Amino acid sequence: MKKHIKFLKLSTLAFIVMISAISCTKKFEEINTPPFLITEDVIPPSMVFTNVLKRSIFSTWNGDIFWEYTNYYYDGASGTIFQTRDWSSPWDEYPDILTNISAVVRLTAKDTALVNQNAMARIWKVWAYQRMTDAYGDIPYFESALSPNSVNNQPKYDTQREIYVDMLKELKEAVSKLNTFSVPSFGTADILFGGNVEKWARFGNSLRLRLAIRVSYVDPELAKENIRDVLTKPLINDNSFNARLITLAGDANTQNQNHFYLDTINSNVVTLRPLGFTVTQELLKRDDPRLPIYCVPSKAGKYRGVPMTNNGVDTLNRYTYDSVAHLGKVFYDQAYPIMVMNAAEVYLIRAEAALRGLSDEDAEDMYQKGIAASLNQWNVNPTVISDYLSSPTCKLTGGSVEEDLENIIVQKYLATIFESREAWAEFRRTGYPKIWTGKNMGSTNGQIPRRTTYPLSEYNLNSANLSEAVDRLTGKDLMMSRIWWDAKPGLPFLHPKQGQFPPEMY
Repeated sequence: MKKHIKFLKLSTLAFIVMISAISCTKKFEEINTPPFLITEDVIPPSMVFTNVLKRSIFSTWNGDIFWEYTNYYYDGASGTIFQTRDWSSPWDEYPDILTNISAVVRLTAKDTALVNQNAMARIWKVWAYQRMTDAYGDIPYFESALSPNSVNNQPKYDTQREIYVDMLKELKEAVSKLNTFSVPSFGTADILFGGNVEKWARFGNSLRLRLAIRVSYVDPELAKENIRDVLTKPLINDNSFNARLITLAGDANTQNQNHFYLDTINSNVVTLRPLGFTVTQELLKRDDPRLPIYCVPSKAGKYRGVPMTNNGVDTLNRYTYDSVAHLGKVFYDQAYPIMVMNAAEVYLIRAEAALRGLSDEDAEDMYQKGIAASLNQWNVNPTVISDYLSSPTCKLTGGSVEEDLENIIVQKYLATIFESREAWAEFRRTGYPKIWTGKNMGSTNGQIPRRTTYPLSEYNLNSANLSEAVDRLTGKDLMMSRIWWDAKPGLPFLHPKQGQFPPEMY
């Protein structure tokens, strides 16, 4: 876990060493192959897999700008968060995550005894690529993260539709290859599921469900086909199957620990981080029992979150540190479960699919099961859960589809707290939750960005292919340009108090 291998850089090193060697016709291979060079054929796939899981999952729990785009969290030091910037992150996941997980897929592909390892790596590769394409749109996919001998420094940009079609196919095929009978998996090297084949199958199917609903506004038939098929297969339908990685308590390597916990022990004063206004308002609106779990109230006992992009004297005076709610203490635990995908999300996806006629399930049944799964995940008292589920809050209105959809997506937003890239994607896809933004306009006229722009390095290194991708957008590489699946009409939906201050409604 503590050692990180980047195959792209290793291949570059090999190239430099070899062209520097003295030319010789006798014993050429022996002379020109350094004995200390690490190559793919001697790398244990399990070691690389462990490291990829650790680094990629921990990257979701780092308090990045996407936490602020979803208003889960407020960081006063971020300045104008809607300002155009060099989006080299998350692009850095190419050499860091995608190259290495692709190597694991290659290293396990030819040995039938490693069929489970190969399937698990394929599933995780989709998880990683989905995050990348959802951030940028069109990206290098089929020609990226190749073997050291096939590296393409100027890969073409594949369309997001092509990428999604292939990712859905990959998940279906990979899960079908998983074998529970006497075939080894990664065992303890799999720090997500401990090598449990059934849990990987449920995760792969559930991830496919997530991807299918993501494309439902732009390609409803593709979505429906995959949703109806995957609903016949095992899913994450109980918290015991949740995909999560628990940070190590007391580990000597601080990189394996909860960084929020480290904040509390590295400071003479425990400084809790301000919670976002959208979280507190949606919890208060529903009289939700997760409120005291997610939030520490202000000194005055108020659950007042901090709005996005607040600035100016009035807002600074209103949202002082002592007057606002902060992240609940559960988020500062030494052994904190970083969530990748939970049963609540899966049930709520199923609720939306049923609501919109993409499946034959009962929307309200799935809706209530999703809420219950989230409350159970946070160990809410069973009597409290029962009372909450019987309240009007936990019933779909039966009115307009859009009203019911808003309730479903807001519950997903609350149930997947701090899975920020997913919440940002769902906000862009559906328009929910409705998020209030202040006067700090930036480059987007005060609107939450629809995508990240391509990094400046690509303009220098791969400009021809990049230009084609930009042309497929609006001809301009902008944060407000819509990617392929961002196709729902009328977005964004404004918050009911947009343009008014203060924005509190509850």
